[in-house]
Amino acid sequence: PGHRLFFPDGFDDHFEEGVYLCAGCLAAGKKQPLYTSEMKFDCGCGWPGFWTNVTNNVFELQDADGHRCEILCSSCHGHLGHVFRGEGFGFPTDERHCVNSMSLAFMPKGSEETVLPTYQGPVFGF
Repeated sequence: PGHRLFFPDGFDDHFEEGVYLCAGCLAAGKKQPLYTSEMKFDCGCGWPGFWTNVTNNVFELQDADGHRCEILCSSCHGHLGHVFRGEGFGFPTDERHCVNSMSLAFMPKGSEETVLPTYQGPVFGF
């Protein structure tokens, strides 16, 4: 979807302590951590924003247009969103990982249960 998804539809406004997992990997039975709640911040873009990722669990590919850099899960290579740099949010990495809620699952701190976004509406106007 090309619009803001509030919890439980999506994770943009979700700030519970825990770990964000790759939803693609989870569907295949693997809990692949991508981000922690400590890495999340309200970036104002309408999608969940993170200032860094779990080391070695996300990789980047330059988009064909040369303007954006795609971020993908290092395990399943699923598309997560895009990373932007130099926007001045004040974090040590100076990065904003703009992540699609549908690519994430959430595991609350102290639990093995996972929470999936519940969005069921149209995607890109379909």
